[in-house]
Amino acid sequence: MQNIFCDSDNLHNESDVEALFVEPMLRNLGYPDNRVRRKAMIEELPLPTTGARAERYRPDYVLMDSAGKPVVVIDAKSPDENPSKYRYQVTGYSLLINQRHEDNPIRYCVVSNGFVTELLEWDRQAPILVLRFQHFDTGDAQLAEFRSAIAYKTFNQEHAVKEIKPDYRRPTIREIITAFEAVHNVIRKKEKYGPTKAFYELAKLLFVKLRQDRRIHDIVAEKRPVQADDFYFTADWVNRQPTANPVATQLFRDIQNQLEAEIVSGRKKRIFGEGENIDLKPSTIVEVVHLLEGYDLHGIDEDLNGRMFETFLNTTVRGKELGQFFTPRPVVKYMTKTARLDVADRTLPRVIDACCGSGGFLIEALAELSCAINTSSQLTNAERQRLHADLQSDTLYGIEANDEIGRVARLNMYLHGDGGSRIYVADSLDKDLVGEPGLPNERFRQLEELQQRVIAQQIRFDVALTNPPFSMSYSKKETDERRILQQYEIVSGQSAHSNVLFLERYRDLLKDDGDLLTVIDDTVLNGINAAPFRRFIREHFVIRQVISLPFNAFFRAQANIKTSIIHLRRKQPGDQQGDVFMAITNNVGHDDHKHDTPHRDNLPELASLYLDWNRYGRKPHLLRANDSDEPLGCPMQVFVVEAEALSEHRLDAFYYAPELTETRNRLRMRAEAGDIVLKRGMDFNLAPRLSKKEKDSMRGSVCRYIEITSVTRDGMIVSPIEDNFEDLPTRAEFQLQPFDVLFAKNNSSRGTSVLVPEWFDGGLATSGFINVRARDEDEAFILWSVFRSELWRQQIYYLAITASQPEVRDEIFRNEMLIPWPASEEQQANVVGSAKGIMSARDQERLAVETNRQVSYDTLMG
Repeated sequence: MQNIFCDSDNLHNESDVEALFVEPMLRNLGYPDNRVRRKAMIEELPLPTTGARAERYRPDYVLMDSAGKPVVVIDAKSPDENPSKYRYQVTGYSLLINQRHEDNPIRYCVVSNGFVTELLEWDRQAPILVLRFQHFDTGDAQLAEFRSAIAYKTFNQEHAVKEIKPDYRRPTIREIITAFEAVHNVIRKKEKYGPTKAFYELAKLLFVKLRQDRRIHDIVAEKRPVQADDFYFTADWVNRQPTANPVATQLFRDIQNQLEAEIVSGRKKRIFGEGENIDLKPSTIVEVVHLLEGYDLHGIDEDLNGRMFETFLNTTVRGKELGQFFTPRPVVKYMTKTARLDVADRTLPRVIDACCGSGGFLIEALAELSCAINTSSQLTNAERQRLHADLQSDTLYGIEANDEIGRVARLNMYLHGDGGSRIYVADSLDKDLVGEPGLPNERFRQLEELQQRVIAQQIRFDVALTNPPFSMSYSKKETDERRILQQYEIVSGQSAHSNVLFLERYRDLLKDDGDLLTVIDDTVLNGINAAPFRRFIREHFVIRQVISLPFNAFFRAQANIKTSIIHLRRKQPGDQQGDVFMAITNNVGHDDHKHDTPHRDNLPELASLYLDWNRYGRKPHLLRANDSDEPLGCPMQVFVVEAEALSEHRLDAFYYAPELTETRNRLRMRAEAGDIVLKRGMDFNLAPRLSKKEKDSMRGSVCRYIEITSVTRDGMIVSPIEDNFEDLPTRAEFQLQPFDVLFAKNNSSRGTSVLVPEWFDGGLATSGFINVRARDEDEAFILWSVFRSELWRQQIYYLAITASQPEVRDEIFRNEMLIPWPASEEQQANVVGSAKGIMSARDQERLAVETNRQVSYDTLMG
């Protein structure tokens, strides 16, 4: 595994950690060599102790600020040591040093064994950050916060302004997100604005704040003394101005004038409307200024700045309110990290997101490519300058259909050093890029520019990073949509969803051998009716990765849909499908309750495994049991599927899951040994659904009916619905007989099964069940035991298809699901006897169900 500092395979002892991990980290943090005191030059002191013998200690490093004062203590440990055991050393040493000064100059302590790095405040034993080896990577939010706390420029800036404005400092992510939420609430309350309008007004103030913070940094960089009057974004400055509302009439107007000049010259595209001002009362602006004035936002490095902006959008402006479903940042980072974003032959790859939203993928690509330029040892300084200019002007392309969101994307890019000069407002699915009549002249000119580059010049892209809308539908019944659908060969019917259209659109926009990394709903990968789309993928692309995301991946965007990341490479003549890297993740940085769980995030480790496989051919096989109290759907699994093993019916990672494969292989081995007989659904009879004639004959009759929720986890029918047939739900599809065996086919209800008792003869059941009509009682009891087993639940979990409500279909039951059947009469009698015992106990006393649980089917079969 590699990070930006070293390969983990090279960390064997404390010396390796110092030389290969800590020393590069110090350079990354920006410390000049004369501001790093190493062990030989550090004073040894007796640590405070309650024991009889004092422990003498000196750390490996003491870092100093620009004034020469100690600010950070660092100790390196061997990889086999637990850093938490040595917190007392660094904090105890810091206490002794701070006792010599009035202002407690040492602020932070770091203990690291290379694989685990803890950041502590000098007077606290509990770490404020714990970073794993993989967190030390480009764009990682944890690393960004680590850098923000202890980078050399943090202390340099604070020292320069300390005498004039001692409360002016760089915030943590948590502090700034809390502040943004408070500001957002102030604007909503005082102005009576909705969340989206309040966000746009906050964005204007944020623009002013960042511009002013950058001005303070420029003063420090020029080594000019900072004066109190240099701080404009303060309540004191606002109150001293002779004009009303100076933040709007002076500071924001200056920005508008500068941006307008750049728009006219063609260097930038519009962020704010022409002549637009801050639409807030002066008293509201003053309150916002007061909440933000103490924070140095320019001091936050690019990755942290991007995280605060994206996090604020996600947590404050919800998807439904802004019309956007934001991609979780760990997912964005993973996709960007595993794309081919590097400096090859002294040129940059051209990147596109044709449904870019607020620009999250483009921001991450900007950070990744900036790092590639800065760290390449093959480039001269002049070449670096040229590539940075290319990166900011003609490398990153975004297309967004919504004008307001397009402006947010430009603002986001601008805050990261790129003017958003290639963010266009258009319907990217229209291959002709035709604008509607009556477009403003500025919008029309943008569209002409996009047409010129994509159609006339036929610019093609090396990488597409995207999360297109899943459910937006285009129909031939609508005139404008019919014109678009007629441009697509992938469309065969009267309508198509946008996510499918984007597969073809990106094929057209990519170069041969270009990469498409997209989030896609699992219906495209495994749905029965989506087979033509999978054929299109196989025909036009080589599949590189399929990464299954957890069911909760988009809960924060208020979307409950099963998704995957798919990485496709546009085929060149002669290309053949190779092996495919696959994974099943169970956590991408938050849980089912939308709480952050960065320590559980699978994706940083997964990125390292993919890059190892891609660079060195190391095939991973990981099946990690869950060791968390968090309810996770399945173990994390990483594996490679050989090209010849790919099914034309399924491209989702669940179908190839190692946990399922290993279970099925064990069953086959037992079958070969003669312990069991393996059967499939086709070996049994499925009960027919009610015909139209039967339904007509039942009208006016009072019927009993069960849904899945009418069956307990132990298989009892409780509270069946009784009503006229015509008043029952239309999904009342089965008329039951005694000893029918039903199991719920929906993944979320897996394990719910019922053996129909005689008293429910003639009752009806929902089509949410698969209904097996047993040939006799013994077959019914054995099937019921199988359907209640963990083995059966596991098969439903992995073999269910579609995205919104994954389920097994009749065809999957018949052809895919394995039914281990007792091979001997003795085994059969044991299973039947156990099942009958449960039924008898349940009939006698329902409470007995809890104390007479079914003997494990696996135990009976053992």
